[in-house]
Amino acid sequence: MSDKFIAYPAIFHPTHDARDLYLVKFPDLPHTFTEGYGLADAYLMASDVLAEMNYNQKDLPEPSNPKTFKLENEDFTAVVSANLSAKKRQLRRHVRKNVTIPADLATWAEDADINLSAALAEALAAKHKKMKS
Repeated sequence: MSDKFIAYPAIFHPTHDARDLYLVKFPDLPHTFTEGYGLADAYLMASDVLAEMNYNQKDLPEPSNPKTFKLENEDFTAVVSANLSAKKRQLRRHVRKNVTIPADLATWAEDADINLSAALAEALAAKHKKMKS
């Protein structure tokens, strides 16, 4: 399965303060905004917030043409991309579950140096994928 990427135009607003702060907003995604210190950091932060705020969204709007944005002073636009699949993997949290398995399988797994948590997670993921098909 390939990763899902998105790209949206963002408006970068340089503040010209001592920290070289840039404010970044995505007009197509009103709840998606950030800031960064220096242009490189602002771009990285923009990509991160784009992924974090939208990795689980089903119906994202079509990206606007950046030429239609009304810019102020020294604002400028740039298209920012994000890997939604990578962000989803990064944010995936784990929970502890106690399970009971037959003693002979537990012994075999221990002798074979098999991580039971990883094996269970793989089996559940395969079962989930099969049930979704």
